[in-house]
Order: sequence, then C-alpha cells, then structure tokens
Amino acid sequence: MNTFKLLLFACALSATAYGQRPGRVYLDSLLQTTARNYPLIKAKRLQSQSLQQAVQLQKNGVIPMLTASYQADYATYNNITGMIYPQYIIPISGPPSKTNVSSAVPGSAAALSLLWDPFTFGQRQTAIDLAQSRAEGGKAEENLTVFRQQLAVINAWLDYSLDLSLIRVFQQNIDREAYHLKQAQSLASSGLRPGTDSSTFHAELIRARIQMLAFEQRRDSTLSVLKELAGGQLPPGLPADSSIFGHLPIGMARQSAAEHPEISLQNTLVKTDELTLSASKKSLLPKLSFWGTTYARGSGVAADGSVNSSDGWQFQRYNYGIGLQLSVPILEAFRQKPLFKQQRLAVDADREILNQTELRLQTQVEISNSALEKAIAAAKLSPEELHAARYAYDAMLSRYQAGLTNYDDAMQSLLLLYRAEASVKMSYWAAWKALLGKAAYEGSLDVFLNPYGK
Repeated sequence: MNTFKLLLFACALSATAYGQRPGRVYLDSLLQTTARNYPLIKAKRLQSQSLQQAVQLQKNGVIPMLTASYQADYATYNNITGMIYPQYIIPISGPPSKTNVSSAVPGSAAALSLLWDPFTFGQRQTAIDLAQSRAEGGKAEENLTVFRQQLAVINAWLDYSLDLSLIRVFQQNIDREAYHLKQAQSLASSGLRPGTDSSTFHAELIRARIQMLAFEQRRDSTLSVLKELAGGQLPPGLPADSSIFGHLPIGMARQSAAEHPEISLQNTLVKTDELTLSASKKSLLPKLSFWGTTYARGSGVAADGSVNSSDGWQFQRYNYGIGLQLSVPILEAFRQKPLFKQQRLAVDADREILNQTELRLQTQVEISNSALEKAIAAAKLSPEELHAARYAYDAMLSRYQAGLTNYDDAMQSLLLLYRAEASVKMSYWAAWKALLGKAAYEGSLDVFLNPYGK
C-alpha cells in the first residue's frame, strides 16, 4: 500500500514538472529576483514603507504631549507695568521695580507640562486618511515600477531566446555551407564543376563564420542587458529555452482596465488631492485643547526685594494648574478661499489625467489585440514558407550534384532556406512579443505568463 502511495506521489511530481517547463520555471525565478534586487524597485519599496510610518505618526496624534523641563538663569530683575508683545523679548516676572539695578541674581525653575487634543472635530481622522492615501499611492507606484521592470525583463528574455535560436539556425546554415564546400571540391576534382565553385563556397563559409561572431556578440550583449534589468545578478542555471518556438500563444480574455497599475496609481493621486482639500477645509473648524502643568521656581530676590543669591538655586514656590482652550479661526475661511479653489482645480485636473490614461490604455489594448491576431496569423504561415524553401533547396541540391545548375542558383536556394528557417523563429518570437504588448496595456503579466511554457 505504501509503495502504491509513493508511486502516485512520484506521478504527481512528474506531472507538475511536465506542466512547468524549465524556461517558465527559470523566468518565474528571474522575475522574483528582479522584484527583490533591482535598485529602483528597492527604492520605491523603501519609500512606500516610509509613507506607512507617516500613517502611524498621524495616529499617534491622540497621545498627549508631556514635557519635562528645567532651566537656570543669571539675570537682572528690573520690571515695569504695562502690556508688551512678547515676541523676541523675554519678560520679567514679579512687581515693578522702583529703579534699575545692574546686579544680576540667579534663578531656577522646573516644570512638567501636559497638552492633549482628544477631540479634533474630524481633523485628526482626515490627516490619517490623507497619510493612508499617500501610503497607498506609494504602494501603487511601487507596484507600477515592479510591473514595468518585469515587462522589461521578459522583453529582454524573449530577445535572448531569439538570439540563441538564430545562432542555432545560423550554425545549421554554416554546416550546410561546409557540406557544399566539400561537395564542390569533390565535383571539381572529378571535372564536373569548375574550380571557382569551391573557392566561392569557401569564401561564403568564411563570411558566414564571421557573421556568427556578430550573432554571438549580440547574444552576449542581450544577456548583459538582461542581467542589468534583473538587478545585476541572474539566478543560477540559465537554460537555453526554445519553448516559444514550439507553439504559438493564446490570448486571454481582456482584463479590467481598472486593474492596470497605472490606473491604480492615478486613482490614488485623485484620492490624495481630494483628501488634501478636505484637510484644508477641516482646518477652519474649532480647536479644543486640554492642558495641565506643575512647576517649581527659585529666585535670588525675595518678596521684600532683598537679595540672597544662593536661594536662586533652590525651589521656593510650587504651582499646578489644569485647563482647556477653545480656539476658532474666524477669518481663516476668507484667507484660505483661493487655496480651496486651487486644490479643487488640482482634483479636476487629476481626474482628467485619469480619463486620458484610461482612454490611452483602451486604445492601446485594441491595437495590441489586432497586432497579436496578425502576428499569430503570420506565424502560422511561416512553416509553409519553410516547407517550400526546403523543397526548393533539396531539388536544387540534386540538380547541382548532377551538374544541371550553376553556383548562383545553388547559393540562392541555400540563402532562401536560411531566411525561411530564421523567419519561422522570428515570426514565433514576434507573436510572443505581441502577447507581451497585450499584457503591458492590460496591466497583467498573467496574460503572458499563463500561456508561456505550456
């Protein structure tokens, strides 16, 4: 019984491995590596986390402010009766003095002060909502950055797969040219073909090998770009994936435009501007604050005016108090009126940008659907071209061996076969590229990933 269960488990693992081809498994790992390591994505993630901390900061506004302080001074104590606006001037406590005394005395004080705003008439909650909206915007920007970067990685991955496939095609062409060179040399030795044919085939073979070096350099460059886009490090076990050249993609049903990361980001911008306007209007509401204090003071000047400097370092009087304060900004509405209009216009502008974004994406989805349909249709025709080119090449090869045709016709059929083989690869690659474009404008990588690797 246990053996039977193990057999079923092994079959399940085998089915899973078959359903996920190495290329798809590696691409998933590559996308995860990109999201984890790419510096710009890491920067956006850190910015998003910092905005989350701003939300907690606003929530902490309900915590009272409790401040402990101590001060010591050495100053004169000349005072006078009358009102004074205290900005830039440190007032003197105590009764007015009859004369000016130039001698200074020490003084000290310690205090514990409490300020609490438990009721803010909705201002605190609006500030929390605004911070939360900004955090959502940071997360939406992070998601959009990840989405765009992963699109760029998949695009480079397709280019790399094409380069590998074209190198294999070109290598087959080199092998055919090497075969033709040996054949031409044999036919020239037997007098069936002129000796110039072997020299010309040899020149073509050398030219093809030089072109192969250019193909390999392009492959290496594409791989370097892929490595950069993934954050400077590729997962181990890079496969030579050719799955995209074995089957054509199947387009998925259109996703909702609201799911696009760009739409999500624009929605958060509209919401943030609306909450900014709401917070500005809430600033017109009254403010209610509760306060409490206890403090002690010491002075080198006694109540009768006598001076004892050592008493300034000791606390002599103690006080406490509690209270509340209600403040109403009466004229603030008139002063802030242009600001409200400015913020309302900003909200309307962001809504129009949202409408423009939705319109652009909708248009691009329609274009990408048409491009995908035509790319798939072209890819389905390319094997027919290859079949015809191979038939023509085989026929021309037989005629050349029999001495019934010349070198130019043989090279033309060889070139036609090479182009047809490359055309099949490029047409399949173009179909997958078109599907990637569809995924980009619909805002979902699953549009591409679900058909890929099956």
